[in-house]
Amino acid sequence: MSRVLRVHRAWGPCIEAPALVMREGFSPRYDLDRLTGVISRIGHSVQGESVKGRILVIPTTKGGVAGGWAFFDLLNKSIAPAGLVFGKLNPVMVQGAVLAGIPVTEGWEPDALDCIFSGDMIQIDPANRTITVNQKAV
Repeated sequence: MSRVLRVHRAWGPCIEAPALVMREGFSPRYDLDRLTGVISRIGHSVQGESVKGRILVIPTTKGGVAGGWAFFDLLNKSIAPAGLVFGKLNPVMVQGAVLAGIPVTEGWEPDALDCIFSGDMIQIDPANRTITVNQKAV
């Protein structure tokens, strides 16, 4: 089954990858082991999961200027996420995503946290400001 969500803002190329859905904010500096690409913050909703090649679905950003360079650093280590789907975004994360060439979106209708689950294949189409969700088989 497929479902389409609208996003308010988007940048980057059209991509498709499996989702990694977070229930809290995300900082590439403080929540992530930047040597392995694994979420290392104890108690994080996706602790122990790798971000490599996945589209991260995140309610909000967390932290400060580190996002401006951390995504580029992950890209150079070949452990970067494929895309970023945020409910609420800040300019630093946008700059970091653009620098690394990672597609990024902000805002969604309906709420992505109610429609997307980790493992679902999702497609981000920034030009049309849509996310297509293909739910994984149960």
